Amino acid sequence: MMMSLKKYGSLMLLLFVPFWVAGQQLKVEIEGDANFSNSLIPVREAGEDYSSTIEHESSLYISVLYVNYFDYWFNPNKKWSVYVHKSDIEWNSDFTIKARRTGNGSRVNWFAPGVNIHDGTNYQEISNNPVYFFRGRHGIAYIPLSFQLSGFSVTMGAKDFETSLVFTVYDDW
Repeated sequence: MMMSLKKYGSLMLLLFVPFWVAGQQLKVEIEGDANFSNSLIPVREAGEDYSSTIEHESSLYISVLYVNYFDYWFNPNKKWSVYVHKSDIEWNSDFTIKARRTGNGSRVNWFAPGVNIHDGTNYQEISNNPVYFFRGRHGIAYIPLSFQLSGFSVTMGAKDFETSLVFTVYDDW
């Protein structure tokens, strides 16, 4: 009888003890816009070839931030990675879009540790499958990005093309 009571008592204890569940501790925020609509392609003479690559120093900034202050205070040394992919809306398969990080961003606040960010400074092609972009530690705000578009031609005609870029942050355990 005593053995059975211990067994069931342990089971009852497990059922009524709340479990600590850890969810996502980081989030990505995007500010600004990146488009190539005002990019000028210089053609000086009829029949002359032109560069089919344009670079856009955009006003697009990405921030990797803690979801709440609890995570910030008790796990300030959190490592993370950012992955990127595109989701085509109206896109030509000949186009290639590349992205790179043009700066390190800034500390989230005065008391935060210094900026610790790596990789992503060379142009990297963005496909429809998620690819590693860059990694860092702590929360970092306003990381500037630059984009490069290539593969277009005058034979494509005048048309608007659109794709969405998806940035995903993963905790590095």
